[in-house]
Amino acid sequence: MEFGAYARIVMQRWRLIVALILLATVTAYVTNAQGPVAYRATASLSVTPSIVEYWTGQAVERLLNNYALQIRSRPFASIVAKAAGLPEDALIGRIRAVAAPAEFRVSLEVDDADAEQAMIIVNLAANAFVTKIRSEISGKERQDIRLEVLEPALRPDSPISPRPTRAGLGGAVAGALLGAAVAVILTFWDGRIHTVGDAERSWKVPALGAIPPTPPVGGGLDAVARRDGRAFSRAIPARPAGTPPLAGTRGSR
Repeated sequence: MEFGAYARIVMQRWRLIVALILLATVTAYVTNAQGPVAYRATASLSVTPSIVEYWTGQAVERLLNNYALQIRSRPFASIVAKAAGLPEDALIGRIRAVAAPAEFRVSLEVDDADAEQAMIIVNLAANAFVTKIRSEISGKERQDIRLEVLEPALRPDSPISPRPTRAGLGGAVAGALLGAAVAVILTFWDGRIHTVGDAERSWKVPALGAIPPTPPVGGGLDAVARRDGRAFSRAIPARPAGTPPLAGTRGSR
């Protein structure tokens, strides 16, 4: 289907598309606005090789993924919860870690309804993991990595949710796409022929002619002329009562 055909479908069913856009926007905005408030605090760990060798660097890159897995584990969450004075199950699944091997960095994130609490928890997690790894490698003769807190978490100023305005914009885009899809589907289901182009596409033959639209009732030809943008009237003026017919017409004898 050509682009012009899609444009005609959108113009014909614009009311449906606008209705779906408004419905999706309002739904997304209201739903997101009623969600819980959450703040996100982020800290970064630096994991670098102590000896500049190619194979040592490759090993550190593979090690970062394992470090991220340990930070997300249940035993480590229990360690951080104990240091924060929280119940053991309070932090399970809440400490997230993402490894960036190309940058020799691991990012830690914690979401909480209290911005101060989120900052405290993620900093405790970062320091606890550094202490844990340093204690594990302290007894080794060769220490191939250097682990330290690269960027401690700061107190977040604004929440990450809810954000109803952004959710509303996303809902508007989704509603527009959904409305366009529904309009196209309804048009394909509609087997009626409305224009010459529809007939040519349906029958695969060129059209030789078309019947013009029926003039509106009571409007006469002058209404059709005005509708088509012509500045003249093709209506025949009515003859006043009692006026004799014109010569040459029926009944003039």
